[in-house]
Amino acid sequence: MAFDLGSKISRKATQAVQGAVGNALPGNDPLSKIGRNVLSASGNRLIQAGLQFAGENIPGFDNIATTVFRDNDIRVRLALSPGASAILYKDPNNKLLSPLEDTGGILFPYTPTISVSHSAQYTGVHPAHSNYMQHSYNASSVDVISIDASFTANTADEARYCFAVIHFLRSAYKMFFGADGLRGTPPPVLRMSGYGPFNYNSIPCVLTNFTEIMPSDRDYIEVPLASSPDAATKTMVPTFFNITLSLTPIYTKNQIGNFSLESFARGDLIGSPSKGGGFL
Repeated sequence: MAFDLGSKISRKATQAVQGAVGNALPGNDPLSKIGRNVLSASGNRLIQAGLQFAGENIPGFDNIATTVFRDNDIRVRLALSPGASAILYKDPNNKLLSPLEDTGGILFPYTPTISVSHSAQYTGVHPAHSNYMQHSYNASSVDVISIDASFTANTADEARYCFAVIHFLRSAYKMFFGADGLRGTPPPVLRMSGYGPFNYNSIPCVLTNFTEIMPSDRDYIEVPLASSPDAATKTMVPTFFNITLSLTPIYTKNQIGNFSLESFARGDLIGSPSKGGGFL
């Protein structure tokens, strides 16, 4: 028996939009729990698109679904910090990066490969006339977060979004300089999130490296940019391409000073957009 997405789920979505969700932890609010308990993974994807299981649109549901699931989306995202000023895609005058404003930063359309390097450093001393070294602990660190992601651009809107992703990454590792009002300010601190509140939850990080690949064996599609209506100024992106990112977690002295291993192990330091960001 098919579940009617236009009844119980839509009512819960409406309640959530009106404030029933409240301050629940992202992914643990009533709507998200109902969606996970009642629907399969494919059903959740359909409801996010405002579709029935048979592919029919749910009347009046698209705006509700967009509002609710955008705030409870557990896909991988790389965004500016919540308190960031009007820079990059938050700048209302930046038309090139404006597609990222709707998704709150880069929303990776396909599940990326994420590698996180953790290390503990020990200093070894080899006493004379002994068979074994003696080790003393020095420090622990989360070194690098590597993301290998794929993007496709088969429509004009996708091409515009993909170009915004590339241009954002070309900008996010640079400092403010020269004619900038914020000249002398280092590159912005970003937030990485994905896979639920106890996984990567608003991790503060800086972009230390990214590689863009423009393959020679792919078709290219034109990016419809309002600032470039002239055919002589065409901008093209591949219909399929990969990007590799290296992110370094970064925490303030105050955050580090208040770190507690016991609290971390209990999941109390996972962070949230309204706090200082999560520890790994």
